[in-house]
Amino acid sequence: MNKKIPKYKFKNAEKLEFELTSIASIFKKSKSKLYIPHRQDFYGLFYFTNSKGSHFVDFKEYEIQEGHIFLISNEQIHFFKNIEKTEGKIILFTSSFLDNDYLIDQVFETAIFNPFLFLNKEQRNYFDTLINQIKRIYVSDKKIKSEILKKYLEIILLEILQSNQETLNLKNNNYLRFLAFKKDIKDNFKSQKKVKFYANKQNISPKTLNLAVRQTVDKSAKQFINEYVILSAKRLLINSNLTSSEIAYELGFDEPTNFTKFFKKAEKISPTMFRKAHK
Repeated sequence: MNKKIPKYKFKNAEKLEFELTSIASIFKKSKSKLYIPHRQDFYGLFYFTNSKGSHFVDFKEYEIQEGHIFLISNEQIHFFKNIEKTEGKIILFTSSFLDNDYLIDQVFETAIFNPFLFLNKEQRNYFDTLINQIKRIYVSDKKIKSEILKKYLEIILLEILQSNQETLNLKNNNYLRFLAFKKDIKDNFKSQKKVKFYANKQNISPKTLNLAVRQTVDKSAKQFINEYVILSAKRLLINSNLTSSEIAYELGFDEPTNFTKFFKKAEKISPTMFRKAHK
């Protein structure tokens, strides 16, 4: 029987559902947990200030670089490697703490297939200032500490959203089409895997939808659909006891053999071997 990926609950002595900590501190307390694949029922901003180690997010390895901010949602599987000398800060919070689902979705949904952004020197200086202000409030005894922390967190998320928009040049109709496309995939991918279906949902042509996706994430619409299906398959293979055949039907494949071929073409390994490799 396959062991499920652990999902950690938010723990904070001050019951804020918000925590500011450091990479070194969390490594000292939870080294064993950090080095195995896991999920969390909260959101995380991991800000790295040196270039040491690796961060695995949804089965893909990213070398940590100075100035990286990783955005980890409550759906993603992640873990670390070789972070004994890694430096940086971590902000953890729950959706009930911030109570701004729109902003959270805008920031963290965009990060599903690109979980980090890179800050230049000027941006890093500004981010360091925000972190220092948060630290000052976090360790204080202010009666409205929670409300102040919420405002600073919103500023950080808005800055990240703005940075993403500037980087990807998203202030246009193509980005709005891409966001709608991504939401439609999330709601319909098990039964619908053709680009034409998603184009029709927006009353645009497949060519127009493909252009919107290509300009936003440099992939075709079909590639994006396939990657979403593969990611969902990986999560089920790792985090459930469903057989490969059951996963095939769960994801809308007519035959398990079609799912196996689809998965193997994308990953160069069968679903069964993938599960064994990630036990």
